[in-house]
Amino acid sequence: MLNLLYIINRDFLQRAIEIFNPRNAFYINRNDGLFNNAVNHQKDTLINANTLVELGRGVYSKEDLDNISRLKQKWANI
Repeated sequence: MLNLLYIINRDFLQRAIEIFNPRNAFYINRNDGLFNNAVNHQKDTLINANTLVELGRGVYSKEDLDNISRLKQKWANI
């Protein structure tokens, strides 16, 4: 599953492991031990989100990039 994610840093990787671990994300139904189809849509969601990130990379303005850098610094200090 993690090969579908765009791993941007170690914190993201750690959080992705916590969230998308089959045991934690209820991929395995606790009632019968089989695959839980209620979470089946997540794979498409992740692929589409990753695609949107890649599509937008080349169209950021200087102002957009400055805002992204500012937000990264803000959240790094929290």
